[in-house]
Amino acid sequence: MEFINETQDIIRKYRKTEPFALVSARATTLFILVAILGGYFAILTALIALDKGIIVSQLQPAEIIPVPDVEITFNYHFNITCELRYLDGKTPIACDEDLVTQPSCDENSEDQRWHGWFTSIDGRLKYNMAEKLYGVYFTINIDDPRYLRENDAGMFIKVHDSDFNPRTVPQSVHDQALKVDPNFYSKLDELNYHVIGFQQVNWMFINRHIKKKMIPSFFSVLGFPPTYFEEPYITSRYESVTAPDTAEFAGQPITGQQKYANLFIGTLNWFQEVEVESRTRRILDSMSMLAGFYGLLAGIYILIFGFSPIRPWGICQNCCIRRRIKEKLHKDYPKSIPLIELPSIDETLTDRINYLEKFLTQFICDIDYMKEIEGEKDLETAENIEQDLLEGENGKDEKTDEFASQPDSSSSNRRGGKKFSPF
Repeated sequence: MEFINETQDIIRKYRKTEPFALVSARATTLFILVAILGGYFAILTALIALDKGIIVSQLQPAEIIPVPDVEITFNYHFNITCELRYLDGKTPIACDEDLVTQPSCDENSEDQRWHGWFTSIDGRLKYNMAEKLYGVYFTINIDDPRYLRENDAGMFIKVHDSDFNPRTVPQSVHDQALKVDPNFYSKLDELNYHVIGFQQVNWMFINRHIKKKMIPSFFSVLGFPPTYFEEPYITSRYESVTAPDTAEFAGQPITGQQKYANLFIGTLNWFQEVEVESRTRRILDSMSMLAGFYGLLAGIYILIFGFSPIRPWGICQNCCIRRRIKEKLHKDYPKSIPLIELPSIDETLTDRINYLEKFLTQFICDIDYMKEIEGEKDLETAENIEQDLLEGENGKDEKTDEFASQPDSSSSNRRGGKKFSPF
């Protein structure tokens, strides 16, 4: 049942066949339901426009986790050494030299400080559960004679996921990350930023995350599976302990290599958290909800006023204006109401058939669309005439004339009912 067709029926049909009160009730109820449907559509549209998505998180086992990249910044010159640590007590192994970039100070840099890096080149170094490799232990030494313990403001550590280090990712990936989330890199800088002090032993245990950000597109809003941009990052739990003999070094100059601090970076969590961004509202989902709500409103309308092809009367006709409906029916069918009452004594078969056709047309069958072919010739007759003309063109005029001179008994029965027989 369509509200548009119902509106047309109210204008063309119901106002002629039903009491004015019922027609008014139909029109008022239909207007209210359409207004409610329009309001619901507006609400769904607003929800789609304002939807910012949700993050669905799930833990996935990971036997291999990339060793993060480390950037160390200090006001004085220093150097870095590192070794790999194993859970099974295996002897630590020194890191390859190409994984460590010793500190350098660019005179043109803004901070005028020394920067050193540890980088897992192309993800070559990974924490491996099968091999029991779970951490990297750094030893940081200083050899700058300008160093004064009293002026030491601390050494700054930044840690990034090696698969998504802002310093090493391709420019295209960098630009795409800024397009998807302009604040992503600033969040990374603040996420694992620590300060270590002189003669401290520091532990950093990392947890790996992969954030899948949706790339905005019309198809994702429509309801098709979206395209994601992956942003791996890490979070960390940081602890530190200061050696008890630190105070003895205060005020003493640096001679040769002096150990500044130790830093352990590892993991005991062999799971990674995958955060998938998804939309809570999509156009196709909203359309299905709108269709369901439309069906609900249509059901309410049918319950109140009935559904012509199945149950012509609803609650309104049966309970509210029952007397007026009966009066209207008796007025339209003065002798007897078809399908409800038995034929009256003075009612002929023709009257009964006419009443029945009118009743079916009024309440049961919708034949308005068939009025377009009213007055047209019978299709079979039209086909026969067309065939006669074609045969005449092919030199078969004699046969055509003989055929045309014969009356079409089937057409006569169908159109005029001259040979009508109930048997």
